[in-house]
This record gives sequence, structure tokens and C-alpha cells, in this order.
Amino acid sequence: TREWLARTHAGIRAIHTEAPLSFARAVNLGLEQARFERVLLLNNDMVVEPGFVAALEGAFDRVPELFCATAQIFFPAGARREETGKAVWRRESPVDLPLRCDEPVPGEDMTYVLYGSGGCSLYDTAKLRALGGLSEVFDPAYVEDLDIGFRAWKRGWPSVLASGARVEHRHRATTSRFYDARQLEFFVEKNFLRFLIHAIGQGDLFRKLWREAIRRLQLRAMSGNGAALDALRDLPAMGPRPPLPGGPLSEAEILALGGGDIAVFPGHAPRRGRTVIVASPYVPFPLSHGGAVRMYNLMREAAGQCTQILICFADELAAPAPELLAICAEVILVRRHGSHLRRHSRRPDTVEEFDSEAFRACLKQTARRWRAEIVQLEFTWMAQYADAAMQAKTVLVEHDITFDLQEQLLATAAGTGLRRHELTQQLGKWRAFETAAWKKVDAVVTMSAKDLAMVRGAKHAAALPNGVDTARFEPSASAPEPKRLLFIGSFAHLPNVLALDYFLREVWPLLGPGYKLHIIAGARPEYYLDFHRARADFELQRPGIELEGFVSDVRPAYRLASVVLAPLTASAGTNIKVLEAMAMGRAVVSTPAGINGLDLVDGRDVMVARTAAEMAGAIEELSRDPARRRELEQQARQTALAFDWRSIAERQTALYDQLYAKTP
Repeated sequence: TREWLARTHAGIRAIHTEAPLSFARAVNLGLEQARFERVLLLNNDMVVEPGFVAALEGAFDRVPELFCATAQIFFPAGARREETGKAVWRRESPVDLPLRCDEPVPGEDMTYVLYGSGGCSLYDTAKLRALGGLSEVFDPAYVEDLDIGFRAWKRGWPSVLASGARVEHRHRATTSRFYDARQLEFFVEKNFLRFLIHAIGQGDLFRKLWREAIRRLQLRAMSGNGAALDALRDLPAMGPRPPLPGGPLSEAEILALGGGDIAVFPGHAPRRGRTVIVASPYVPFPLSHGGAVRMYNLMREAAGQCTQILICFADELAAPAPELLAICAEVILVRRHGSHLRRHSRRPDTVEEFDSEAFRACLKQTARRWRAEIVQLEFTWMAQYADAAMQAKTVLVEHDITFDLQEQLLATAAGTGLRRHELTQQLGKWRAFETAAWKKVDAVVTMSAKDLAMVRGAKHAAALPNGVDTARFEPSASAPEPKRLLFIGSFAHLPNVLALDYFLREVWPLLGPGYKLHIIAGARPEYYLDFHRARADFELQRPGIELEGFVSDVRPAYRLASVVLAPLTASAGTNIKVLEAMAMGRAVVSTPAGINGLDLVDGRDVMVARTAAEMAGAIEELSRDPARRRELEQQARQTALAFDWRSIAERQTALYDQLYAKTP
């Protein structure tokens, strides 16, 4: 290499040593003579693609305090992709080393990684020197890049994957000429133990990871792995625990952030105005439930006035919908491993299900990176992340007052057995959690004045009602299909299942012949029907009933319906589906709970039925009297115009301004 450089690139300085050096010593020798603000580590078995350096350099313009930008790694055709650049801390079984590489998702870029590959990464020179360079305890090679990346995170200096920087790795082209496979594996095993000793400062975490590492080596040795046996025979010496982090993340949070459950997707360029992080338990597009409808529409209306970053849980990491990327500067997905299994704790089940160290770490890091002014926590259970908002003001959006809904569910629960006992327990937990949450955030937002009156102890509270996109949902010139009824409500939400159970049990038998009931039940309706079987058990395979799952565009269903149903027996917040039906110019028959908090007038905007007989009578009246139905439809449309999302978004912006006006 030295002679070739001298012949072909005379302007390049080549440092030559007679004695072979470990990887860390070689890097540090070069670092001593580096003269620029960035240092690129590039191994001789990496083949770079055009734009490689520019993509790495661009990351430093986008991520404040960046320590390292690493490339996306590919392997030659036909070879298994052993590395990808997205290095994560995770193991699937007790015999796995808790280090692996995940394949980046298409569109993913600037995702936080635990460390950058020492063979194709760009570093901040001053930060690299401040850490003392690569630790030379890692001999002859391997794991030193994990160590330096982790120690940088402890200072609050992140590493990210720059997906646009691409290299092909001719794996171990050099080391395999000097060492056999067992020796190379031994170096990895022993250096991983050295990493735990020299990098993990938190005592409990170190002991846990050390026990797992030793047990793993024992299991591998018992199965005949020679490198594991060699590592057990030559354990590195212990020393004093290293310092604890000086940055915002604990060591456990650093490992969680780099655990492979996070993917970052850039959207549009930052805009003027406030920087707002929306933290949601669900991806708000497609519009599969009322909460998603609210979040998406308010974000869409605010997109021109502020920079929005969305952090949300997802079942799988996949490219977000273009509709979200168009209104966000960044969309961050956090994979959720929770389930609907019940867990015993002092907090409500749903709070436990959405408790994620990865989400907490991601919110902290994102708020710090973007210098967020507002962190908006959507739904009650997300209040558990209020303390991760860093210096931002926190707004808790109460899509419903959850303990109020729990009280209603308890009141409608039959019997006095175990189920009522569980509901009573959950009610107590929700009341304690929710009322405490109101005092921790800077503002609480409710859907109605009725809900607002229930909020106690909050620093600031306001009612910002649900709305409707009156341009998208508009009346049709075509007449509806006679006697066609429509019920829309995700079965994932128990009150919707209870509403349909009530209607089919009490109202449907009272209707005359010829009626059709169209049900749009959201994703996985069979799963949720089975899950809620203890509370509601009904058969949908019967004449006159049509069942659909998730429907991306419900407007055709509204156009066909002569009556839209809202037969809820328990409800908190407000019902967006009622507003959509009204905006479409459709007659709505509802229980009082179905129009909870909307301040609609019975007989003018909707028809309200307090008993099953009244609901059946209202449906029959509208079916017999088209003129009466058209009168109700026209007034419903006029009333819905007052609920346009634009005016609600303006009130939300005014709330943000109020919060900052109160800042000392």
C-alpha cells in the first residue's frame, strides 16, 4: 500500500511502522497527526460508492453534538450480509452475543445507533480525542468501536446511521491472513468482556450483563465451541467501575436506544415557528380510529406554522405513509413489544403495556436534538413520558377522561364476580394515575367542556374539541339506499363492541323487515371480538348484516347509508364518527353517550334515543318519512361546519403561545 500510494498519490502522507499494531493503536497513531475537524476511519477491505463522504459529512449538519456518522454496509453478491451499519444491542437467545446488525428499512436515515463501524465511519476529531481515542485494551482487534461509541453516548454525543453512505465489505480480508477462525472468534469474545469491564459503570447493570455473558460462554463451551472455552480460561482482570454517564441518558437507556426498536425517517426541511414533538401510542395514518383522525388533521393544519416531529409506537418498523412525511420534519417509529396480556402492578394495564425504555430514551434524545419547545403526549397513558420531555413544555391530550370511561364500563358490567373486581381495581389505578398526571404536565387538553370540568389540579387546562374535515366529508347528490344502517367503530375499543352488542340485542329485533346493517370494525375485528368475549358475545353471521374490517375511505359507506348509528352505552371524549356523518349530510340516531360532549340538539342535529324502543322508533320514522330525514340531514351539515379542524388548530397554536407567555 505504501509503495502504491507513493507512485499514484504523492500528496498523501502514509504513516508506516515496522512492527504490526493492533487496530486501536493504528487508529490512535493516525489520530495524533490528524489536522481536520473530522476523522474518517476506512478499512482496506471496504469499497466505497460515490457520495460516501458527502453523506457522512451531511449528518454532522443535521444532528447537533454528533460524535459519529456510520455507513450502510453491504456484502459481495452471494455473501450473507453479516453487517449492515445499523448495529443494535439485542440477543434472541441465551447463546447469542447481544450485538447484531439489522437491515435498515427503506427510507430510514439518521437513526441512532449504538456505535459506528470502525471500518467506515466519520468521527468528530475533538470528541474522539477528548475520549482518549480508541481504547488500546482491545487487542488485537474487535469491539473497540462499540466501546468508543458507548463512551461517547455517555457524554451525550450520539452516533447515527447515514444510509446514503454505502460501502461493500470484503470481510476479514486482512485478519484472516494472520489468524484462524477460532482465534478471531476468541478475540471477539474476550474483547466483549473487556468492554463490559471498562465501559459499564452502573453496578446493577454490569452485574446483570456480566452474568449473562459468562453464562453464554458456558453454554457455548458445553456445546463444543472452542473460542468460548478459550475465553473462559482467559477472563480479563476486573478493575474499578468507570464513571457514570454525564449526558441525559442512563446506560440502560443508551442500550435501549440502540436496541434495534427505533427507525428514523426524515420528512420535509425544518420550518419557522415552534418545534413540536407529538408522542403517540399509535401511528396516526391511515385514519383507522378517531384518535388517528384527530392527530393527523391537527398536524396537517399546523404543518405550515411549525416544525413537527412524530414519535409513535408501531407493531413493525416500516416506511411511514407519505401523508405523514409531508407534514413532519421527522417521523420516528418505536417498535412495541407489549400485548393485551394483563400484568399486576400499581399502574393500569394499558400504562404498563406502553412502558418502553426505548421510547423514553428516544423521546429524551429527540427533544434534545431538535431543542423542542412543546412535547404533546397523546392519550392518557402517554403521560408516563412527561419527565422525558427535557426542557420542553408538556401538553397531555385527554382523548377521553379515562377513569370516567372506566366508571361507565363498571356501571354497565353485569354480575358481581371476578370481572367486576378487576374493573374496580383498574378504575382505582386509572383514577390515581390520571389525576397525578394532570399535575405533572404543563397543560391538559380535553375534548369537551364536560370533560374539562373534571380536570383538577392542572397548571393549565383547555377544551379543544374534536372536528371534521368539512371539505373532504361533504354531502352527496345521490340518495341513500333505503333501510341501510351504518355502524363505524374499531373493535379494538371496548365501548364500540359494547355499543354493537346493545344494538343487536335490544334494538335490531324491534326493527321491521328489510333493514341492512353495514359494520366497519377496523383492523382485526375477529381478534378483538374474541378478546372482548367476556364482556360482549354476539354473532355477526346472520342475514342482513355486512361486516368489514379496516376501510381506508369510509365516505362511500356514508353515502349509501340512510341512517348512521351511534348506540354507545359508555363514552368519554367526543365521537368523531358522529361529526363525519353530519358533515356528509347523513341522519344520525344516537344514544346520549354517543354524542357525549358535542352539545348537539336532539331532533334538530341528531335524533337521541334513551331506550331501545326509542332508537328503533327513530330509525323507523326516518325510514318512513324521507322529508323528515332530509330536514335532519341538512341541519346536520350546517352544524358540522362549526367543527372544522382549521379553527381548532388555531386554538391549539394559541394554547402553545399561552404556555410560553407564562414562562418566567
